[in-house]
Amino acid sequence: MAIASLHKLLVQNRMSRVRRYSSHLATCLRLSPVVRDALANGAPVVALESTIISHGMPYPQNVETARQVEQIVKENGATPATIALIDGKIHVGLGDAELEQLGKSGKSAIKTSRRDMAAVLSQRLLGATTVSGTMVAAHMAGIQVFATGGIGGVHRGAELTMDVSADLTELGRTPVAVVCAGAKSILDLPKTLEFLETQGVPVVAYGESRQFPAFFSPDSGLLAPWAMQTPEQVARLIKTNTELGLMTGQVIAVPIPNEYAERSAEIERAIGVAVRESEEQGIKGKECTPFLLQRIVELTGVGGAAIDVTSQIGATQATEGLSATSYPGTVLTSIGGVGQNIARAAHYLGAPTYLVSAIGNDAHGHSIKLDLARIGMNPAYLQFQADGARTAVYNALHQPNGDLLVAVADMDINGMLSEQQISEAFDGLEPGVVGLDGNISTLALSTATMLAASKKACVVFEPTSVPKCASVLFALSSIGRSGAASSVSGLVQIITPNALELQEMAKVALELALVESVPPASLVSEIADDHYQLSVDTVRAALTLFPLFPIQIIKLGEKGVAVVSPLLRDQRRPVFRHISPLKPGPIVNSNGAGDSLVGAMLALLHSKQVTVSSAGHVDLSPEEIDDMVLRAQRASILSLESPLAISDKLTPRVILDD
Repeated sequence: MAIASLHKLLVQNRMSRVRRYSSHLATCLRLSPVVRDALANGAPVVALESTIISHGMPYPQNVETARQVEQIVKENGATPATIALIDGKIHVGLGDAELEQLGKSGKSAIKTSRRDMAAVLSQRLLGATTVSGTMVAAHMAGIQVFATGGIGGVHRGAELTMDVSADLTELGRTPVAVVCAGAKSILDLPKTLEFLETQGVPVVAYGESRQFPAFFSPDSGLLAPWAMQTPEQVARLIKTNTELGLMTGQVIAVPIPNEYAERSAEIERAIGVAVRESEEQGIKGKECTPFLLQRIVELTGVGGAAIDVTSQIGATQATEGLSATSYPGTVLTSIGGVGQNIARAAHYLGAPTYLVSAIGNDAHGHSIKLDLARIGMNPAYLQFQADGARTAVYNALHQPNGDLLVAVADMDINGMLSEQQISEAFDGLEPGVVGLDGNISTLALSTATMLAASKKACVVFEPTSVPKCASVLFALSSIGRSGAASSVSGLVQIITPNALELQEMAKVALELALVESVPPASLVSEIADDHYQLSVDTVRAALTLFPLFPIQIIKLGEKGVAVVSPLLRDQRRPVFRHISPLKPGPIVNSNGAGDSLVGAMLALLHSKQVTVSSAGHVDLSPEEIDDMVLRAQRASILSLESPLAISDKLTPRVILDD
């Protein structure tokens, strides 16, 4: 009887606690009307985190991106529920005012995981939810699916530091399905999958492959325990997990689209090099992750001088189910690399040009030196690296129709261009114009930039690609922190990005506090309205970067070129122009068109003998710059019409004749 009474008392106590919990939960949660209605009607709802808004990018791009993500969810038939902690409440579904508040707060908002939720709520602080925090809030609200970019994981050296992301333990105790692109390969991915197994978390590779994606890359080299190909399969998994009462989440790992694979390969190569260096240098424990992040910033890139090997399977061969054997086809070998392409174009167009680059003491390295000597360039500053360093090679295999099947890029040497090698080149030369690309390390870029400034040379920076375009900003930040220059504005006079690279550079410049703020929205809209070829994002980015880079030549592809530069009489005032594209004949090869444009700009700057003032200003009027861009486009046209990346028909007359 005593036991029965005790059991009855415990049940009553438990039910009382449940009622109190439900009551408290109702007072803590604030569902937006749209989310409340969707849940009440059994309609699909997708939770979204908010840390990416506050900590992932600057305002207003962060808010615009958040709205775009929500719109994508709506277009696919679900209700988005972005989650944040505001004024002592867990808000599930944010309105415009709340998104603006979160976006403008930036990193002053608190990254909120399970650990932080009570403290943030009790002090009525602004909290941006992490993966862990979003899962907790979503489960409280009755939302079963959460979409995010990637999950955290086990950090390298965790056996010493116990540095394991709270995302993983949350997945082991909160029944919310997390749809993501896997985990970053900077983490220890084998241990991450092992930890998830220990936590009882189903990990599903979604799509045709069972490969577990690594955020930047569709293939981590590891197999997921499960693979599913349809939404229905995933829905049945979630439903069954719930019916069984298993209080675990699920990882639904979706690889990035194929069109981003080439960009991801560049980043993954950089991570691979950085990891090998950390192992060789014995860097472990808490020092490992900061080292890897720094080296990835320095190493991200493909370029310099390289050998391009292009293989194409013969037209009569079927490419489905390729076997491990040889196939008839064609193999072409050429000298490549962005820096080399730009230098070659400038040389063809009449400028005495020297290429400073790192090459291996191997057959490929000697081939590059011999080829540059063959066309009349002085290869004195192509420096052989220590034994074992390989000349950069990009080896691509194409299907009969020209589509890329697979490529291997061996580019480790691009991180070996040393401060000493650059200093020796500047000591032996008196350059009036210096071209830099985004392939080389932060140290190499900062060294070259400061040496160019000491010689009052005009510096032109070619970003090369979105992952590499920020390298010059990290170099300028390093210069600023070291006190080597009183101001970093005007150390690089000209940049030549495309629109996406420009926008990424603006984002990073704001994050590094190299520029103070974004321009007024009214000014951005006014300029964009006047120049219909330019998007609002491009105009905003150009204005943001103008204090750092006074002349911007923005490549717009088939739409031509946009130019931003100051008035000679007022260097603080930017002027926007659009240069219409020249029409090419039949396009044979687009690989070197942008490099040809930049090389032509270098040659034209040299021919004009431009000077740089002590404040970093170039004595060129907007009219002179526009004329130079028009002439430089002629070089691009010839390269588009050539099978070679840089047309061998380029001569000084191409850009100098009227």
